[in-house]
Amino acid sequence: MNKHMAIDQVYRIATLTEPTEEIRSLLGDLAFDRVLELLLMLRQSPGKVRHPEGFLRRAILEDWQPGQIPQKLDRRTENAEERYYMRRGYSPEQARQAVQEGRQKGWGV
Repeated sequence: MNKHMAIDQVYRIATLTEPTEEIRSLLGDLAFDRVLELLLMLRQSPGKVRHPEGFLRRAILEDWQPGQIPQKLDRRTENAEERYYMRRGYSPEQARQAVQEGRQKGWGV
């Protein structure tokens, strides 16, 4: 069994659904151990994960580790914070990064 087939299989086990092309592309470039960690976090999420692509994308971007409980976000507040930074001259990417750094430090939501 090659890596891509194995990723498909463990995704099916974790979610009881078929992986989309987006999920295949997100997970395909990662080490298999990391894929297993991400799918374990997906499976152990305290609430139902309605959008696995977004969950996995965020877990990869923010380098979540097993045992971390994902924080529920208030998107309205997060968007307001991004707009605040953009009004002060930040680019959209810089504003998003500033909000994420603030979240990691415990600021904001």
